Amino acid sequence: MARQTGLPWLLLVLLLLALPQAAQALVYCNITEITTEELSNGVQITVKADGILYGYGGDYGYGGAPTNRYVIHFGNARNQTGQTFIDVSQYPVSHLELSTPQGASEGIGVDLAVVLYEPSNVNWRSGSDQQSFIITVNSTRTLEGKQKGKTAEQNQQQADLDVQLVGERVSVTAVKTDIRKLLGEIAAKTGANIAVDDAIQAETNLHLTDLPVADLLRAIASAYGLALTEQDGVYMFSRGVPQDLAAYLHSGTNSIRMRYTRAQAASGLLPTFLYSYLHVNDSQNAVVVTAPQQMLDKIDRDLKAVDVASPQILIEAIACEFTDTKDLEKVLQAFRGDVTGKLDPDYGIPTFADIFDTGTGEIAYSNIGGLPHDFEARLLALEAAHKARVRAMPRMAVMNGQSADIFIGVRRFIRVEQISYGQVTEKIQGVDVGVKLQVTPLTGGGGEITLRINPGGSGLEVSNISELDPRTGLPVLSTRQAGTTVRVKDGETVAFGGLTQKQTEDRVTKIPLLGDLPLIGGLFRGHSRSTVDSQLMVFITPHILTPDGRLPDEKQEKEIRQRFGVQ
Repeated sequence: MARQTGLPWLLLVLLLLALPQAAQALVYCNITEITTEELSNGVQITVKADGILYGYGGDYGYGGAPTNRYVIHFGNARNQTGQTFIDVSQYPVSHLELSTPQGASEGIGVDLAVVLYEPSNVNWRSGSDQQSFIITVNSTRTLEGKQKGKTAEQNQQQADLDVQLVGERVSVTAVKTDIRKLLGEIAAKTGANIAVDDAIQAETNLHLTDLPVADLLRAIASAYGLALTEQDGVYMFSRGVPQDLAAYLHSGTNSIRMRYTRAQAASGLLPTFLYSYLHVNDSQNAVVVTAPQQMLDKIDRDLKAVDVASPQILIEAIACEFTDTKDLEKVLQAFRGDVTGKLDPDYGIPTFADIFDTGTGEIAYSNIGGLPHDFEARLLALEAAHKARVRAMPRMAVMNGQSADIFIGVRRFIRVEQISYGQVTEKIQGVDVGVKLQVTPLTGGGGEITLRINPGGSGLEVSNISELDPRTGLPVLSTRQAGTTVRVKDGETVAFGGLTQKQTEDRVTKIPLLGDLPLIGGLFRGHSRSTVDSQLMVFITPHILTPDGRLPDEKQEKEIRQRFGVQ
């Protein structure tokens, strides 16, 4: 008997333990209705539920800035409206999207995305009955109030509809006529089989003459953004926005791959009211469009119009170091252009030393036109004579508006002391010593290029170790920066001068063995210090490349390919 009575008690205890979990899993409400109301300066959205509704807003954009998409999260609700897409089309709200977030337990949870025509301020609050949620979207525009005070009879008196059939061609005149009434009258006069979705609501104003029935119906569908299909002699009209099954059956889907532009960026270039038709497939870099055929064709043309290859620009830079200003003057005289208006008395050419006067300690630049064809040969000849040193001659191609980064120098490592929690620690830190150059070219066509060379670590920077700190023994880094924005023609050169480099070299000599002896070793060691002053010139020349990534000048392209061993 004890075993027979104990089993029911055990089942009862397990049932009582399971009841709180079951009750907790069933605590939710249903969103039953979502309504919108146009205000004088925005739109008010009301979400209604059959129980207490909890919600909060999020995803407002980086730094709290308004965005085109604002999401309201309802953690204790299910979507029972029967809709996942609600077309609002009341400025500034385009439409609403309802979805169940990933990881939602038992399907409880609803995300309501408010998609906007332009970034706007969004405010939300719970209703006084706790069973509603009110979202207010404020616009920067004051919308024109709707015309009130007219009765339905007065509006009907202003409407006008006339359908005439002559043979197999139809003429229609409609003024302020409901589109369903218009299509019904056409069906009655022509005998055409026409089916119209109940969701279609539009007031028509049109005048079409002497058209076949099929062409007339296609013109009406195209004018009002409707989907039209013909099946077994029946013309079926539905809304152009594929938000329900009826509209989807009359729509088509096309995946449009982007060649030169990111799909997300391309879709953002189209009008915002098209958001309901567009979806981005990042893995294929494609925009997927679901819309009536006439809209598919239009969106396809628009996307191809914005999917244009960005120009590529070749940046040529020459960094050359001179230890004698006379040698620098000879190189610059090769340009033969009147830059300053001052002429050399002996040669009748500009005195370039006046332009890049390094004695002032300032960095100067000038557009000196095109480089002569033998410019590199002149530099190499000076280098062979130990009168110049070509530090670097980099070439790189960048997309229009992107940056080309060039570093000419070495990376030195120094020991740095750091105090942490009262203790002194040492670490090795790398320091770039040399010339850094960041050039951002931008062209809008016409053979002109804007070069942006900004200071502050992202333009032209020259650094070198000038001396050793006598107290710490650490090297002192001397840095000079320059920047400018200049417009040049394709193939013209911008020259930077006044970049003085001062390098100090300490040299220790000693007699082997004797120089290492303690106490008296200093008598057999020698110390010398030498300082070398040099001037660095940087020449920057941009070239606009063809869509194939080649120079327009085939001869110049061939020379560069031969130089790099490319066929």
